[in-house]
Amino acid sequence: MQEMKDTENLSGLKKILGDYDEKILYPVIGLLAIILTSILVDSKGTQKIFDSINQWLIFNFSSGFLIGVTAVLFFALWVGMSKYGDMRLGKDDDRPEFSFIAWVAMMFSAGFGLSTLTWCAAEPLYHLFQSSYTVDAGTAGTPAGIPKAMLLTVFDWGIHGWALFAVGGLAIAFPAYRLGKPMNLGIGLYGILKDKSQTGFWGKLTDVLGVISTLGGNGASLGFGILSIAYGIKHITGVELGSAGTFVAMLMIIAAFTLSAVSGVKRGIRILSLINIYLGLGMLIWLLLTGPTTYLLSLFTQTLGEYISSIVSMSFWSDAGNFADGQYQQRSWLNWWVIFYWLWWVSYIPFCSGFIARISKGRTIREYILGTTLVPVLMTMALFVIWGGNSAYLEVTKAAPMWDNVQQNLGSALYVLLEQFPMGGLLGVLVFFSVVVFGVTTSDSASYFISMQVSKGNPDPKISMRILWGCLLGGAAMLLLATGKLNALKAMAIVAGAPFFFVVIAYMISIVKMLRMAARDEL
Repeated sequence: MQEMKDTENLSGLKKILGDYDEKILYPVIGLLAIILTSILVDSKGTQKIFDSINQWLIFNFSSGFLIGVTAVLFFALWVGMSKYGDMRLGKDDDRPEFSFIAWVAMMFSAGFGLSTLTWCAAEPLYHLFQSSYTVDAGTAGTPAGIPKAMLLTVFDWGIHGWALFAVGGLAIAFPAYRLGKPMNLGIGLYGILKDKSQTGFWGKLTDVLGVISTLGGNGASLGFGILSIAYGIKHITGVELGSAGTFVAMLMIIAAFTLSAVSGVKRGIRILSLINIYLGLGMLIWLLLTGPTTYLLSLFTQTLGEYISSIVSMSFWSDAGNFADGQYQQRSWLNWWVIFYWLWWVSYIPFCSGFIARISKGRTIREYILGTTLVPVLMTMALFVIWGGNSAYLEVTKAAPMWDNVQQNLGSALYVLLEQFPMGGLLGVLVFFSVVVFGVTTSDSASYFISMQVSKGNPDPKISMRILWGCLLGGAAMLLLATGKLNALKAMAIVAGAPFFFVVIAYMISIVKMLRMAARDEL
């Protein structure tokens, strides 16, 4: 009844979209229009600007990013293991809204599920042939280099990135569920700014930057995802999609993730995420049993042990031992892999943290921290070791030219690998389906998250608002895909997301203050 009265009090556009925040909606749409126009009018010039900022950040602040991201990891683990670990995200009698498996499935699918699947058979080969570690050891391209290549891959996709999401989500979820505050990015600064985190300049700026970063990052991922889907169609059917076919495929994906977002978290997003997790597990088991099983199990064991034992030294490794012409010279591998990855993870903090916060009500802080860090790392490690381990094994035994195919087309790695296995044709279809579902779950989660931010942190934004952002997300990706200008959008996403490195630092201060307030029954 109250909701009907609130709707009656709204006027104009708000009757259609619900009660939205004009200080977020209009600036975001305005900035999006300016950015898209700039990319379309002068994509090379726009990308040059974004690339210059990217390179400046990567090559001038590498040590700062290494120290900062590792500090976030240690902070997250400290919070989980501290005396505050038994506190709940919500009231003391609140319990989790979703089962553990559904929670993990949505968290993984909404985050880097699509990107992980895209890279799982390819990235270990890059590290095997090109990393500074294997080059220095003289093991590049050899069987002896595979364990180090796998360790580097897991490091890129491991606990550091998930710790960034965990801290961001905790800063948002704690005041939102404990005090009933709106679930927006600015509320994560509540411990510092109190109610000004919702109404003040810094809170609104955090919200706007977060939405822009999500639009750019997800738009680029969706565009590149459709290219992978197009390759999958060609591989399975032999039919190469032209521009019209790719356009139709994109429309179908947009319709699918928009409908999923409209159906809500408990139905569309949850069900699709569970389907993909079970499907992925089934394929992993098949590849493990029909591949070089003993080798893969040994590789997993060794990778796990080396990851645990060397995580501190690798976190601070900055290539200080490399000199050229008598002067220190940091090689590009560190910057274009580790540092670039840290920036890439940071650009996803707004969306992934906000969505993880939305699905984590009722869990204790300890369960939340361990569930958002250790569990995804083990899942990622299994994925990369089995897919990537098979890929590297085929390469070094000369059973298939995996490295040549990866260099020619990144998306080909999964399908070329599966051709070497029993029932490879069927597996190719299943992988194609999984890529599509990951694309849908990632994008529907993003459109749902943006709708929450624009709707004043409402955890259940109006359906029309979700449709609007589903169309805007897909429309931007389609426009840039059609004009071949996705790289500029990808570069923009990282530039827009980089400020969240400082936001996360502020989040950590805010979390400590909020936990202390809660311990004194002041929160």
